[in-house]
Amino acid sequence: MKNALVVGATSDIGIYIAESLAKKGYSLSLSGRNKQKLADTQFKIKSELLVPVEIFEWDVTDFHFHQKFYDALSQKPDIVFFVVGYYEDQTKAREDQNELLRTIQTNYSAVVSLINIISLDMEKRREGIIVAISSVAGDRGRQMNYIYGSAKAGLTTYLSGLRTLLFPKGVHITTVQLGPVYTKMSEGHNLIPWLTLQPKDAAELIVQAGLNKKNLVYIRWPWRWIMMAIRMIPEWIFKRLPPF
Repeated sequence: MKNALVVGATSDIGIYIAESLAKKGYSLSLSGRNKQKLADTQFKIKSELLVPVEIFEWDVTDFHFHQKFYDALSQKPDIVFFVVGYYEDQTKAREDQNELLRTIQTNYSAVVSLINIISLDMEKRREGIIVAISSVAGDRGRQMNYIYGSAKAGLTTYLSGLRTLLFPKGVHITTVQLGPVYTKMSEGHNLIPWLTLQPKDAAELIVQAGLNKKNLVYIRWPWRWIMMAIRMIPEWIFKRLPPF
């Protein structure tokens, strides 16, 4: 039985990703910060889908635990999904250094650190898939979310280089450029309904992208063209636009 690791498995999307993978016959290793959600997901999947599930409660920004966590897995994963993201408030991040660092570390530094460990192992095995959720917010810095967006931009660039490095070695990297989804992280934001996905729908598309070994995929597809248009706006015009 192949194994899938979901990092951020207690997020709204992560729970559905775990369930989707279990339905496809994968045993699961799930990590997240919410012990109760992990236990509930484990019980549901084991009882309803009859697949093995191990859980790990920890914060991905605990850098010193990264190697210990990976070593503790009972089975090294065939595919890994990074469903890690944090975005609270842009103004708060500007004024509070702890909030600033939390935004950068959760969305970039911690993810890169753990991917580095996992990718080295997959490179030795000459097989494996890593799927990481980035964001359309990283396609161009906008005044309303540029701190979060810069972290995601860094992640996208990192994944691009890693994909090129590991392609001839049998390891695939999928970058998911995710647009808005109705989750706790998006509460309070002005969302456009026809451009915003439900968590379950987003999860299914993310799983498909990983299993089909996509390189860089926009979910949902109109965001590819929207962000292309935004990137083409000249800077002298762009800096004069109202917040959006």
